[in-house]
Amino acid sequence: MVNYNEIYALLGDLTPLTADCGEVCGAACCKGETTDGMLLFPDEAPHLNGDDRVMRENERELYVCNGCCDRAARPLSCRLFPLFPIITADGRIRAVYDPRAYRVCPLVQLMDNVRLDRRFVRAVRAVGRRLAATPEGLAFLKDQTAELQEMDRFLRLWDKRPPICRR
Repeated sequence: MVNYNEIYALLGDLTPLTADCGEVCGAACCKGETTDGMLLFPDEAPHLNGDDRVMRENERELYVCNGCCDRAARPLSCRLFPLFPIITADGRIRAVYDPRAYRVCPLVQLMDNVRLDRRFVRAVRAVGRRLAATPEGLAFLKDQTAELQEMDRFLRLWDKRPPICRR
């Protein structure tokens, strides 16, 4: 079973930038329509405040919010945004720009000019490794990786500058 307390602790207060990225863009990721939702990871719903905000859609659980939340109780998808841990064909975990973030997040749109905090990117990878250590987490990452690869065929984000560049 996935231990979300440990996973949330891996990310702690880290955000994509060393400063609060929400202050830079006006919290663009939290301004979605109330019909939008963030995908929940396996068995994550019980760890969130406000189970009334969890809805099911085609065998998936989404956390729907009004753009205002208790940051300490936000879903893992929000904590990882705009990155997502994927699993490669050889079983390695990579932190990649989530194609679903492209329309919302200036950090993805301006990825060639904005460096993300290395600690955040490494924490996203650590979260992916922790998830992949459980059968349900591994299955979820494999499903999401396939879906995100299909989306990225159009945006080609993964062909561009990765979140961490080695020099």
